[in-house]
Amino acid sequence: MQKDYLFQSGFLEKNHELLGWLTYPCFMIGFAALYFWGLEQGFTLQTWVITVTVINFFTTLLFEQILPRNRQMNYLHDGQSLNDIGHGMMQAASRAVIQSSMILVFAFLNQWRLQAFGQVWPTQWDFAAQFLLALLIASFMDYLVHRSFHTFDRLWYFHAIHHDTPQMHIMKSARVHFGEEVINSAIKPLPLILLGAPTEIIVFLGMWTVFDGNMVHANIHQKFPAWFHYVLGTVQLHNLHHAKDRKYQDSNYSGSLPVWDIVFGTYNHPDRSDLGELGLEHSTVPKNFFKQVFFPFKSQFSARQK
Repeated sequence: MQKDYLFQSGFLEKNHELLGWLTYPCFMIGFAALYFWGLEQGFTLQTWVITVTVINFFTTLLFEQILPRNRQMNYLHDGQSLNDIGHGMMQAASRAVIQSSMILVFAFLNQWRLQAFGQVWPTQWDFAAQFLLALLIASFMDYLVHRSFHTFDRLWYFHAIHHDTPQMHIMKSARVHFGEEVINSAIKPLPLILLGAPTEIIVFLGMWTVFDGNMVHANIHQKFPAWFHYVLGTVQLHNLHHAKDRKYQDSNYSGSLPVWDIVFGTYNHPDRSDLGELGLEHSTVPKNFFKQVFFPFKSQFSARQK
């Protein structure tokens, strides 16, 4: 009803460009502010993290209907959306299991670091500076791991599930095979743990990654000046990473910060690239959810037989 009123009144058409400039900063700053507000109100960290994550997800769902970037892409008409939900649930469960099982490992690493090197992390810095350092380190790990998934066939079998879609919307953010999530959860946090990054920095980094990951997959109209694509990850950069054209698909790996793609020569600017169609050329990924779950393992076995 509200959506129909907005269209009939011409509000969206009249303000389409302006809204495109506002969506990213409003979402990122707004949800970061909501996160800190809840902590100030005394909500428990674990409960509030889940609450803000859910609110962010459903707000993104709503805005994909109100202010779509591409009207041809819609989770309501995507035959893979139910599969995406299934992968998202398995991803969340596997992340919880691996993080729980790694607690003792992380505690050991933290104790070893204190005994061997003492306090390494610059806890005397203010929160913003510590967060930027953590983001830089995390995006470097994201770059290394992500590029590895594209480089080595046995890892690509897992990552192909995420890429095998001609649609791009919020559901694709969670379309990650649980095997890939196990690897991500076990490897990516290690440098921050070894350096002794405070819990509050690591948790907020996780929240920022959720907000950012949803925005770069969301089918929401977003506009940026050309220079911004060199500073932070954008939906245009990530859409290019999901292009069928392999030369674009094998670029723009580093997620939140494009700096590592620029440093290592794997950066492609969206204004100078022809996006084309999304998905995989000659994909062998099955359409059935359960077959998708077993696809990487079956592919590993088939590769071993050759």
